[in-house]
This record gives sequence, structure tokens and C-alpha cells, in this order.
Amino acid sequence: MESRIRLLLLSACAVLACAGCAGHRARQARKAGRVPATVTAPQPGSDEDASADNTPPPVVVQPQVQRRTVTVPHIGARNVELGAYYGILSIENFGAQPVQGVKLDYHVTEDFFFQGAYGQARAGETSYELLSGGIQLLSSAERRFTYYDLSLGYNLLPGEIFIGHRVAMTSALYMLGGIGSVDFAGDQNFAVNFGAGFRVLPVDWLAFHVDMQDIVFRTNIFSVYKLTNNLQATVGLSVFF
Repeated sequence: MESRIRLLLLSACAVLACAGCAGHRARQARKAGRVPATVTAPQPGSDEDASADNTPPPVVVQPQVQRRTVTVPHIGARNVELGAYYGILSIENFGAQPVQGVKLDYHVTEDFFFQGAYGQARAGETSYELLSGGIQLLSSAERRFTYYDLSLGYNLLPGEIFIGHRVAMTSALYMLGGIGSVDFAGDQNFAVNFGAGFRVLPVDWLAFHVDMQDIVFRTNIFSVYKLTNNLQATVGLSVFF
């Protein structure tokens, strides 16, 4: 225990002796004049201050932006679209025949619209009639194919198409489907229709359409009820008002 106390006392004495030596050396240095010089800032008007003022000013680059004239299209609030179409209707078992019709669209929003359509075609002869040597399955009046339907449409991909660098026209790819009725072969049949179309507006009141649809209904012309698919491809024009 005593040896530990002695070690602590000797350590304290050594620390005090080192501190005294350091203080003595500092006093001797001050007496001998070895005090470090004080750094002074350059006075205004001196050479150092003049050299600091000779730094070049920052270079400001003025952007050269070429403005272009933008013409904002004037699109009226026209929600009703009336048009006519012409094309080909492939009546199952009776060949592909010309079809024509009219349609009326009401655009509820920019995405959804209702469409009512009315079309007519005339069925040709079946392969059985052509090979049988004069047998007629349907009379002339029964060969008239008349349909009307009410569909809901959705503008799937609205946008624009460009012709060259200066001409841009509003366009839209749309889907539609609905229900209706088909008058064919002396019967009135419930029908379902679905398809797609593409609309282009050269001006804000005129539209050009390309449509593909399938008109599906059941018939028993051959004494057996079966589901028939009648594909239709048409082109048409319509006006907005």
C-alpha cells in the first residue's frame, strides 16, 4: 500500500516539474524577443488590396432562344355526331355483300360515348342454293338484312396523327359493344355487337371513321338454331354539331 502511495506522489511531482520547465522556457523566449509576428490584414489602398480588385468580373451568357408561333385550335363544345357509312357485311352462309347505314353518337365525356346505328344489306345465295340447280331457301324479301343497335363506346387511345412536319389531326382508337335487333329471313332476332374503330378529325367538326364489328345472333334458317357471326367492315364520314 505504501509503495502505491509513493508511486502516485512521484508521478505528481514529475508532472509539476514538466509544467514548471515549460513555463520557464516561455518566459525566456519572451525576454529574448522571439515572439511570433502578428499577421496584419492589407490596408485599403495598398498594393495587395489593388491586386485583389483586379479580378475579372464573371461572364454572363445571354441565351438566344428562338420563339415559335403556336396556334391554339378552336374546338367547340360539340357533343352530337351524325354520320353515314358504307362497307362490306359478311353474312354467315350467305356471302359478303355491300352494307350501308347511318349512325348517331352522343359523347358523354371525352372517354365515353353512346352510339345508335341502323344498317341494311342484302344476302346472297348459299352454296347449297348455287349447287342445287335453282332451289331457293329464302324469298327476295327475306334476303333483306336489316339491323339496328345501341352501343357504348370508349376512346381507348386518344391522340394525334401527323402528316409531315406541319399537319396534325386529332385521332382516337375506340372500342364499342352493345345490343340490338336483326331482321333477317322473316325473323326478328336479338343481337349482340362488338368491335373497334379509328376516328380522325381533319377539322374540328368533321370526322373520318374506319370500323370493324361482329354482329352475333341466333337463327334457325336450316331448321337448327345456331349462333351466327356476321363480320362488318365499313368506312364513313360524320359531322359534329
